[in-house]
Amino acid sequence: MKLFTRLAAVVLASALPVMTALAANVTVQVGDNFYRANGSTGNSVAITIAVGDVVTWTNVGFGSHPTASDNGAWATFPMRPGIADKSITFNTIGVFPYHCTAHGSPGSGQFGTITVQRPSATEDARLAGLALSLFPNPSKGLVTLTVGKAKAGVAYQLRLSNIIGQEVRSIALRPDLSEAGLPLDLRDLPAGMYLCSLVNDGKVLGTKRLILQN
Repeated sequence: MKLFTRLAAVVLASALPVMTALAANVTVQVGDNFYRANGSTGNSVAITIAVGDVVTWTNVGFGSHPTASDNGAWATFPMRPGIADKSITFNTIGVFPYHCTAHGSPGSGQFGTITVQRPSATEDARLAGLALSLFPNPSKGLVTLTVGKAKAGVAYQLRLSNIIGQEVRSIALRPDLSEAGLPLDLRDLPAGMYLCSLVNDGKVLGTKRLILQN
């Protein structure tokens, strides 16, 4: 039992970073006369994100680089050694250019552009707050799956993994999945703890723990 508990804790802990990663946070490095992100080079940078994502500017140089929005989307913030990182959540579709007031101007020198687009189907589902539920839990194998706020027409899968992370079953869910629930027969699986993950386009949207009993 103690070994089972330890293994379960390890698996649950390893699942958390996957779920957290769904909240995208793009880092823009602010250096001596440049903005850079995702391995870019040069003085300027252009990034594309989805609605609800976060951009964090972080200083990696020695000078002062006050960062101003060209269209007034945010108040100019300082960026120099000793100043904390600056993070902004973008909740509106559009293009947001900016520049360093000391070493650039709109579209010239040290400047950047953020393009905010409508989320993909996967991100849209995440932002909608999908609610995955399995009951009864614990169960003897006959389980009902519900997904609150599922997006119509999106191809979801339910992935079941055992306590050592091995996938034991993948179930394609019908496009019209609703809160009414989908019955699942898992009586052929051994008793134990399983992680049930809702997946779309290879990304985990939510995970629940399920206990199967004899």
